[in-house]
Amino acid sequence: MSQETCTLATKLIRGMGSSFKSCNCARQSRCPHPYAIRYRDASGRQREETGYSTQQGALDRLTEIYSEKRNTPRPQAELKRELGKQRFGEYASTWLTRQRHYTDGSNRTVNQLLQSQILPALESRRINTFTSTVVEDFIMAMEEGNVGLATQQNAFDTLKKILLDARRKGAIPEDPFEGVIPPEYIPRQVTIPTLDEIHASKVRRPTHSVCSSTSCPAVATATGGVCREHQQDGRR
Repeated sequence: MSQETCTLATKLIRGMGSSFKSCNCARQSRCPHPYAIRYRDASGRQREETGYSTQQGALDRLTEIYSEKRNTPRPQAELKRELGKQRFGEYASTWLTRQRHYTDGSNRTVNQLLQSQILPALESRRINTFTSTVVEDFIMAMEEGNVGLATQQNAFDTLKKILLDARRKGAIPEDPFEGVIPPEYIPRQVTIPTLDEIHASKVRRPTHSVCSSTSCPAVATATGGVCREHQQDGRR
C-alpha cells in the first residue's frame, strides 16, 4: 500500500487481507467515505472491493472470504486456480464438448457465434479476469460494429452460459454479469387472422371469370363473362 494514497488500513490475520480508506481526509476514521478491502482470492489473484459504510462491515467481509478459502479442500482450490488461468478460447472449447444435450444444429449455431463474434474479442483473455466491465466492453464493441440486435443477444447469451459455468466451478470469483444490461432484441409482432376474418376477406374479394372468347387471354369481369375489350368490340 503506497504512502501517496494516505490510506487507513487495518491488518488482520496474515493472509486475510486489509481494510482501508483511500481518501485524503485528515481523520479518515470519522470521514463519510466508504471502506475498501484488499485480499487474494482462491486463485492467488489480488482483488479489491469497495462500498462498505463501516469498518466492521469491511472486516466481516474479509472474514467471510478467509473462512471460505480455509474451508476449501486443497485439491479443489488447485482446480479452481487452474481453471481460472485457462484462456477463454480453451475453456469455451471444452465447455461446448460437454454440452452433450445439444443437437447438431445447436452446435453449429454456437460455433458460428463463437467464431464470428466472441472469440475474436475474448479468445486470449484468462477466465479469472472476466468482470462486468469486460462484458460491457464486449457488448459495446458489437454495437460499434453494427452487429444486428438478434446476433448481439445470441452472442451475449452464449457468453453468459460459458462464464456462469466457470463461475459455478470457482474459476471466476465474482459474478461478471452483475449490473450488466444485456442487448435486447424485440422481434416484429406478426398478427395471425382468425377464421372469421379469413372468411370475411373472401366474401369481400371481387370475383373474376375467364373471358368467353376462346381467342382472348384477358381476364373478364363478372359482367357476363366477357372481357371489357370484347364488350367494346361488340358495341362498335
